[in-house]
Amino acid sequence: MRTLSEQRFEALAGYTRQPHLITLLQEAAWFSTPDERLLGVVTRDRIDHDFGWILLGRDRRLRFRCIAVDASLTSFEVARASLEAALTEHALEPDSSYHQGDEEGPPVDFFAPIVPESRLNPTFRVLLEDPRYSPARELIQAMMCFYEDADGNFIEQFQTTGFDPRVWELYLFATFTELGFAHEEGVAVPDLLLTSPRGRLAVEATTINPPQRGSAPRPKNVAEARAYLENYVPIKVARALKRKLYHKTRYWTVPGATDMPFVIALQDFHGPQSMSRIIMPATEYVFGVRHSIVDGARRIERIREHVYEGWQEPPYFFGLPEAENVSAVMLNPVGTIPKFNRMGYVAGFGDRCLKMTHTGIRRGEIDPRGPAPLPFSRDVHAPGYSEKWIEGAVILHNPSARIPLDPEMIPGANHEFLQPDGSILSLLPDFQPYSSGTLITLGEGEPPGPG
Repeated sequence: MRTLSEQRFEALAGYTRQPHLITLLQEAAWFSTPDERLLGVVTRDRIDHDFGWILLGRDRRLRFRCIAVDASLTSFEVARASLEAALTEHALEPDSSYHQGDEEGPPVDFFAPIVPESRLNPTFRVLLEDPRYSPARELIQAMMCFYEDADGNFIEQFQTTGFDPRVWELYLFATFTELGFAHEEGVAVPDLLLTSPRGRLAVEATTINPPQRGSAPRPKNVAEARAYLENYVPIKVARALKRKLYHKTRYWTVPGATDMPFVIALQDFHGPQSMSRIIMPATEYVFGVRHSIVDGARRIERIREHVYEGWQEPPYFFGLPEAENVSAVMLNPVGTIPKFNRMGYVAGFGDRCLKMTHTGIRRGEIDPRGPAPLPFSRDVHAPGYSEKWIEGAVILHNPSARIPLDPEMIPGANHEFLQPDGSILSLLPDFQPYSSGTLITLGEGEPPGPG
């Protein structure tokens, strides 16, 4: 029996957690057979404080699911020894013995092309074929066994025109799994209905997409860059958020999603690297205020409107009619494929000869004039490197929310709160990147293998 890292277990089977169990059992350690054919978890009862274990094998759709359990054991050591014996016993059985009998359809495969080659998204092709992205590819292959395609078009969109939005949905799926949420199955609307020991949460994903005609502006000078960030991008943010706010389905009224915080999770794909610039424009739009430095002093002004070449939108999303039903807006400028590549590598997926360096700008110390960005550089392949899915996330809280979101429900994110005087209170984690990139090289090293 080998010990698994928490990251490895999360990637292989974290998505199998059940809402009715997650509030009763705390996971204490994770294990597997040497070939990872079977997985095991030692658990601690949150109420009785005794120990137990859960043994997982793959069903006919290749999803890890429970095949044996034990409980009421006196200590962690007793539970671990009992689990090891069960792993040894069940490893002698054929794969078919782990099947549950309720599986419908074949295993899910995001990567087997279902459209003509000419329609494949260029980034999907890179993910499919480039050895430098083998950690992301293998991580998504592990995830896809559990992803429920409630709309029925996920794979086609993932391979073609909807690649970026679907990656954002997978990012959210992985992030809330890491945070200890169980995903309630059979839910098509909203995108995620989640349960954790800290409470329940509804999340709807949306994205800012490229213009249907032409391309996004490319500022050529300071004035154009200012107009782009202060008006064009906020207008794009406004339209993406309002599509969800005023959707014919009022997400917060859907059976099963009432009486809990409702979050809109927004990502920006409207142009090259647009997600790296989304935090400031989105913050200004949803809160309706702009912070600047004038003659060395901080100035706070209420935004009157956003206007760009005939387009206009009023500011302050949280002040719109019905917006009180939105508890918060969630962003993450680094929730993209490079994040999957780094997280895949940390979880032991992909070619172990890869070298990755994560660089960017992080939020620094806060002084009276505002945060001072600082550069960072971290080698992903270095011993001890650690990263979480939630890293880089920003939660913009609605000051008028009908059901406020407790920041403790999403630990590790940067939580932002609008104050009555227009200032913004930030609850920052220890490390908060503004934007980042990943340099990837394929060199000599250890052969590929599980980590």
